[in-house]
Amino acid sequence: MAEYLVQRTKASQVEPIYREFLKKWPDFISLSKATLREITSVIRPLGLEYRAKRIRIIAKLIVRLFGATIPDDLDELKRLYGKGVGDYMAHAILCFAYDQDVPVVDKNVERILKRVFSVRARKDGHRDQRLWTFAAQLVPRGKARYYNWSMIDFGALVCPAKNPLCSSCPVLEICDYGQDRMKRTYKTSRN
Repeated sequence: MAEYLVQRTKASQVEPIYREFLKKWPDFISLSKATLREITSVIRPLGLEYRAKRIRIIAKLIVRLFGATIPDDLDELKRLYGKGVGDYMAHAILCFAYDQDVPVVDKNVERILKRVFSVRARKDGHRDQRLWTFAAQLVPRGKARYYNWSMIDFGALVCPAKNPLCSSCPVLEICDYGQDRMKRTYKTSRN
């Protein structure tokens, strides 16, 4: 549920809402019995209230299909695809809940991979299986959870879409985008 709530929302905004959410519905059985109005009233401060409907649908499906336990298998999670779960959500569950060595590719990670390694992918690269395959090769075995959190945070804090901090970036030496950007900045400052 945390992954649903944090979509397009800062984690610091989500945390108090998430805590309240878990107090009201500590498991999928109780959540599946909640009304749409009840769920909406709790998550309303985050905006994007469409999430309430998805959360309710997913809770009901998890109870019906899996006996109220989120599966730890990608093929089983794929049964939820198209109902509010996709590659990102499924991999996030496997990584963060079940400590599996899988990549988690959101917009932040997509941007890092494209910039640092000049990986070519579709515009919506987080849906491009080639990018997921490349990302999987980088995941350190036994440390996927920390690696993925680091990549997501790094993309948000050091390598954001606008105004990346290339000049102080710890991976500047290997970053194709950063090297090019610094050369352009240097040329401009010399003229």
